[in-house]
Amino acid sequence: MPYAEDPKQSKNNFILDPKIKLLRHYNRIKGITSGDFSPPVMVEVDVVEGYCNLDCAWCSQAKSRALKKRTYMKTETMIRLGSFSRSWGIKSWRIATDSEPTLHKNLDVLFQAGHENGIDMGLTTNGVLLDRLKNLQYLTWLGISLDATQAETWSRTKRSPKKNFFRILDNIRKIKDKSPDLDVTIKYHKWSSNGNFMAKNDFYPNFSQHSTNRKFGSENHDESVRENISESSELPELASELGVNYVLRDAFPIDFHKQYKFSKCFSTPLSGVFGADHRFHLCCDARNVFVLTDDYTRNDWEELPSLWGTKKHKALIESIEPQKCLGCSKFKLCSVLENVVMNGNYTEDYQVNFI
Repeated sequence: MPYAEDPKQSKNNFILDPKIKLLRHYNRIKGITSGDFSPPVMVEVDVVEGYCNLDCAWCSQAKSRALKKRTYMKTETMIRLGSFSRSWGIKSWRIATDSEPTLHKNLDVLFQAGHENGIDMGLTTNGVLLDRLKNLQYLTWLGISLDATQAETWSRTKRSPKKNFFRILDNIRKIKDKSPDLDVTIKYHKWSSNGNFMAKNDFYPNFSQHSTNRKFGSENHDESVRENISESSELPELASELGVNYVLRDAFPIDFHKQYKFSKCFSTPLSGVFGADHRFHLCCDARNVFVLTDDYTRNDWEELPSLWGTKKHKALIESIEPQKCLGCSKFKLCSVLENVVMNGNYTEDYQVNFI
């Protein structure tokens, strides 16, 4: 159905559908439809690969980590990434990774490089190590994957001592005191081991390599039914107490890929992933699978622009089969591009001529 506006809402509370931002990047969208790709709008920056300090029960990136050796992006790479992104035309970085970005001891160098080159930056983190960071004032937004309102639940579902939950809350309070204008959001994925949700083992069948060297302290972690749904109603109150925003959504459901309303990954040219090991991945959900280059710094950083939009690039995109992607984080964007911007199998469902 068409998007409904509520005239009773005040200007400050009115929230647009985020996909409306596609209109700002019309030329890039036109390039997708014509095959003349522009540089990506946003890229993910993986400053750390192969390791996370938590072990979330629903993590879709666990196998991606397991397949990599622990790698930290070089300082000189972070510095150069700023000027390269500006000159090529990248607008923003999402510093998230398939691991935990705050494990990089020089992460503030990346913040500085982005700031000096006019790059919008957002950081997604589990929040445990936020007290180590500098230059957070350069961020546009900060997302913290909390996923619980009680320490016991947080500890069971993330396999970490309860004291780290309180450390996260303390970090949030200090950040809000120091940078009150920073857009801080706590994220909460509702999940249950006894429900219709995918767990980390469901995303990939061969999981034996993950978490083999992890130490979690002496606390007992219950291996029976684990869930965080029952306390999710407490999230608004916690967010209000902390003075931050919140996002509450379900974790990926089982057979989620069967619900997709798109057949091709048209969103791919709008983004990508700079790996800590210098590989450039086309898809943030399938790191290691669709790799455009094994070294984006090759030829004085000319490698990536020289490959962008080529037959090799387009063939790699064409090889993506969405139905084999068990958890696509860009499923809404792909659906809009295929069925609203272009004519797809589900275009009629969107009533595109009623604006």
